[in-house]
Amino acid sequence: MNTNLVDPYELNIRKALDKILPGAYDNIEKIGGVPTEIRKNILEILIKYACESQNVTAIMLARDRIKKIPSSCLSCIFLEASDAVIDFQDEWEYRRLLELVKEAVPDLLTLFIDRGYSQRRLKYEKRQKIFFN
Repeated sequence: MNTNLVDPYELNIRKALDKILPGAYDNIEKIGGVPTEIRKNILEILIKYACESQNVTAIMLARDRIKKIPSSCLSCIFLEASDAVIDFQDEWEYRRLLELVKEAVPDLLTLFIDRGYSQRRLKYEKRQKIFFN
């Protein structure tokens, strides 16, 4: 591969994924056959790029990779992987997560909306307890 012709964000994502599982970036649609922990680690990296990044290229590259993962594989690990890397209190991360879920695993959208709402409610309840006690 000629790295001079590859977007630097794509190169970073490729290196991160291939460090966990050689060839993962190019064969993302085949990760269903690898151990769950490896799949989860790969998905965590992609979710971070898709939701924490502030560069649209990195966001779109990660979303594209995620959408190539078979939905049966995504559905069973997406919640756990996103919980490991997403700050539900961060408005931008949460918004990007909802966009990603809507595109990649739309069956989980209601779950993630409810999850974000309850996470935020807990944050405010903790503040109230601190303030009023």
